[in-house]
Amino acid sequence: NIRTNPLPEMHHPLPPLGSQALSTLHAGGLVLLPTANLWQLAASIHHPPAVQRLLRVCPASSVNRSELVFADQEDLFDWCPKIHPRLYTLLSFHKRPLTLLVPAGKKVPLALVDHNGEVAVRLAMDSFCYRLCEDLEAPLVTCQAAGLGESQLPTSFGKIRSDVLRTADYTVKRRQREELNPSRAVAARYGKDGEIEFLH
Repeated sequence: NIRTNPLPEMHHPLPPLGSQALSTLHAGGLVLLPTANLWQLAASIHHPPAVQRLLRVCPASSVNRSELVFADQEDLFDWCPKIHPRLYTLLSFHKRPLTLLVPAGKKVPLALVDHNGEVAVRLAMDSFCYRLCEDLEAPLVTCQAAGLGESQLPTSFGKIRSDVLRTADYTVKRRQREELNPSRAVAARYGKDGEIEFLH
């Protein structure tokens, strides 16, 4: 195993209840899927129109921002090579969903970069998301499955608003009866004072 995502449960094929997700992403569609903690809409980073559509459906807010989800640290560092070593270490040992705000590399689309030149990134902590990233050979672009003005976290399929449901070109039929982790991923960045800042 030469991959740098150490979780053994990540290494298996896409299950039947989500096998059309990959072809939808390849075709430039949006996929609605459960992740380690929330339901999210996802697009392929190789399809800029799909990314722009994703950002229109789930606009950035104080509780929802676009993220790049990577299969492993190797891929993450390829796209964002200026991650501070302390954040890299934190990522290695953190076993729950963790979002990092890091300097965006040149390959990251400008639409995903904030006013600080940072992009939100995380490692796949769900085996299905991991498999999609592996097969795409690129990160997933994701947002919480929440529309404009939405305050409720999409922790279950039943909490997703109908307008967001209609936007998805394909909905993954996994974990639809489950309540996922009832919180957003912990977020962190390396501050100007040389300390790791944990954000709400």
